[in-house]
Amino acid sequence: MNRYIAIASIMLLVTMGITFGCKAETSPIVEYSLPELKYLLLASFDDVFWCDPDFYPIGRPGQEENNALEQFPVIKANEAEFSAILQHLGLASKAEYTDGEKLLIYREHKKLTYQVEMTQSGDMYQFTLRAGEGQGERIEGTVKPSGEIKVSKREPSFNTCPICLASGTLIDTPNGLVPVEQLRSGMTVWTIDVSGKRVPAVVVETTMTPVPASFQVTRVTLRDGRIVATSLGHPTAEGRPLGDYQVGDTLDGATVISVEHLAYDDGATYDLLPSGRTGFCWANGILLKSTLTTH
Repeated sequence: MNRYIAIASIMLLVTMGITFGCKAETSPIVEYSLPELKYLLLASFDDVFWCDPDFYPIGRPGQEENNALEQFPVIKANEAEFSAILQHLGLASKAEYTDGEKLLIYREHKKLTYQVEMTQSGDMYQFTLRAGEGQGERIEGTVKPSGEIKVSKREPSFNTCPICLASGTLIDTPNGLVPVEQLRSGMTVWTIDVSGKRVPAVVVETTMTPVPASFQVTRVTLRDGRIVATSLGHPTAEGRPLGDYQVGDTLDGATVISVEHLAYDDGATYDLLPSGRTGFCWANGILLKSTLTTH
């Protein structure tokens, strides 16, 4: 009887996690930082779609390299992200980095910033990302600090980089102002020819670009009262993205007095291509360049 009591006692101790007075070993609980969780997510899905702000819609020579050098101190100051990037790249932590290393680090920073959206919800994070260019999908779910990923929704999504005009933007035409979404190929609008003269032009092409729920537009207000809202990358007549403008800059002959980045929930942006060599048209009275032109 004593033998059975002894065996039962040992089994009880094992059940309690104790064997002969020693605590049973358990695996330590691993918790990942937010940047590390983003890397886990990006590694879990193929062909993640994103828009690189250094190349879309207008890539300028040396722009990415210059931004890498300018933003490096800010990137390095974010210890969690910087550590995750170094680990991902296999780079050692050191006092100085070469310009080439700074460029690699900057590219990883862009991926973590633009490829996946994450917001904290209680003791976990909600994420959204897009996969596949063109006709792809939008993926939502949650990820815990332990790295456990759960997908809650996958739905078809047309994935592209919107660089067009907000709906309701009024385009100058010989027949008056027309909302951009109502324009069709063959209609007539005002444009400027290569000599700078205002001339009528035929609409060669129009486009409607679906946008994600998280999309934002830039709304620029000029001192003379003109206001226009477009995607951040839509080019002005000077070829400069509207999102680059700051208060005090000059746009179409007037001073910029306000620049706002606003949520946009209309579902799509629009653009048109007028005939002629410039691709210019007036949007809410401000001369802009079409995103559809090849010039």
